[in-house]
Amino acid sequence: MRIAIVEDDERDMQNLRNAVEGYTSEHKMSVEIETFSSGEDFLESFGPGKYTLVFFDNYIGNGLGINIASKAREQDEDVAFVFVSMSPEFAIPSFGVRALHYLIKPATPEGIAQVFQRLPKTAEPPENSVVELSFDYQPVLLPVRSVRYIESSNKSCIIHAEEEIIVSMQMDKVMEAFPPGVMIRTHKSYAVRLSAIKSMRSGEFILNDGSTIPIGRTHQSDCKSAFIEYLASRGGNNPQKASQPEDGRK
Repeated sequence: MRIAIVEDDERDMQNLRNAVEGYTSEHKMSVEIETFSSGEDFLESFGPGKYTLVFFDNYIGNGLGINIASKAREQDEDVAFVFVSMSPEFAIPSFGVRALHYLIKPATPEGIAQVFQRLPKTAEPPENSVVELSFDYQPVLLPVRSVRYIESSNKSCIIHAEEEIIVSMQMDKVMEAFPPGVMIRTHKSYAVRLSAIKSMRSGEFILNDGSTIPIGRTHQSDCKSAFIEYLASRGGNNPQKASQPEDGRK
């Protein structure tokens, strides 16, 4: 999710950003936040479909946030607008640009929670999101859909995606970076993306690319339940077959 904040007061901008980052971090949401101190800079960057959510101060320099929002609305019918103000005087006019919400400064965790709860439930599936990991001690954004499985190695992890990437993070921390329900821990040293699995047999998962991932004894029950539940949620045919041994192996 890409979010823009249009605010010319540095303290108010940082307060709002902290509140948004606090909520999205707590709910394990993958977001990218851009900030703008002028309406001109925002409109120059703005484009249809670029942002999911935009926060506007009511007064931006010598202009009004409502006027900037009106110009943006002409380009994008779906983006959600939220106005943040010291007073409620623009609350009614904000409906003219179909504002999602109207907050009174300073932004609070409760107010930000209301904003995200009001967002239309049309967010992209978790697999279409990205995760932020540490590669060569620098942050890197990695599409969730590109990851097949994760393998731990000493105090690092090998991410098996389109290319192998070694991240300086332990398995527990890597798993926390992914949206809930996307990855399943199969072993103390392995985790796999559920939709990358073709089938399950005794002691291992077989992936769509033919590779196999071991399932530790203590993870057998959780892996079986998670995979059957995943298949059922996708309308899979007879998901119980997923737990039966293949190729005569036991």
